[in-house]
Amino acid sequence: MKKGWISIIGGFVLGIVISFFTLEYNGWQIIRHGRDGIAYQKINDLDIDLLHNSFLIIVVSCIGIYLVLTLLEKRRNRVN
Repeated sequence: MKKGWISIIGGFVLGIVISFFTLEYNGWQIIRHGRDGIAYQKINDLDIDLLHNSFLIIVVSCIGIYLVLTLLEKRRNRVN
């Protein structure tokens, strides 16, 4: 049970750190101008690709940490 929680929390933290340093936020910004050239509406859109890629990095980090902990546990049990 501890291995599962450690992999989830560690994967979440490691995934966020990796995502922060490797992915760029390219949010869309739409500005509507009136006839006189003054901006009267500004729309900020969310970058779905960033969320998707961050989620995938977090999942892969969780699985990687779980596999490493499983291998270490098997190696420790084989030595004893």
